[in-house]
Amino acid sequence: MHKFDPEESHFRAIGEANSSTKLKDVNGIVVHACARHGAYCPGSLVDLPLGEKQACVDWSHCAACRTTRISGLAKLMLIYDIMCQYWKRLAQRIGQNEHLNLPQIQLEKAIGLFHVHGHKQACLFRYATSFIPGAAMVDGEILETNWGVLNRISKSVRTATLAHRAEVLDDHMNDHNWKKLVGIGMSFWLHRCQNITDVAGMQSRP
Repeated sequence: MHKFDPEESHFRAIGEANSSTKLKDVNGIVVHACARHGAYCPGSLVDLPLGEKQACVDWSHCAACRTTRISGLAKLMLIYDIMCQYWKRLAQRIGQNEHLNLPQIQLEKAIGLFHVHGHKQACLFRYATSFIPGAAMVDGEILETNWGVLNRISKSVRTATLAHRAEVLDDHMNDHNWKKLVGIGMSFWLHRCQNITDVAGMQSRP
């Protein structure tokens, strides 16, 4: 007898997880990034030889936790388009793989605000970042903006060798992180100046 699951859905990412083609060595990538600032997590870039298989996402997730120094944090919020299905056997999959491990930290599960509206209603109130205490104002779709920049080089790596392709992706992601690092201070300063100007304008009104 099939047990009813209010979160059960059939997503294209799941349906294409086992789809394959002989024309491509790689059908996509999966990577983790900071939901607030958009910086890529070092070592979390994983090629997708078939579709968006959970094993590839597991590896990326574990690598991101290992390289981003999250030790000492009480909670970690992981935002994924199909989190309602992904997390269910996450601990079991990682426990069965000797190459994967996660730190002892409470995992807060979330779905980006754009994708969550394509889920069932039960997912909205459970996984939308708007309803997660401590999430603040984050849409969880930062990677969509990152893809917009990274897609510009897709044509140049489409016919590259696997080694050259990896180097090009690494170079562009490192450049992306460097620009975030050196530009974030100026961004904060400009926002601060704008806030001061807005407050001064409101105080000067009769």
